[in-house]
Amino acid sequence: MALATSTAPSGGIWLELRSCESSDNYADATGNGFYGAYQFSASTWRSLGYSGLPSQAPASQQDEAARELEARNGWGQWPQCARALGLS
Repeated sequence: MALATSTAPSGGIWLELRSCESSDNYADATGNGFYGAYQFSASTWRSLGYSGLPSQAPASQQDEAARELEARNGWGQWPQCARALGLS
């Protein structure tokens, strides 16, 4: 049971953030320089210790990276959506 919980995409505010950023599309790669459900830049993704592109990573890895980024730097990493969701 613990394995399923740790690999399942997160809900709550994280779902709201993903929905705002990418319409909850983990494979989002629209050519604007941002990738995945949380619209990471490639350089931010690499700074978190990951390789490849976020849009090619599993949902659980993107969720983990988003939580780490928020813990390090707060909700300001997603300025428009954070404002819209009342997080900043």
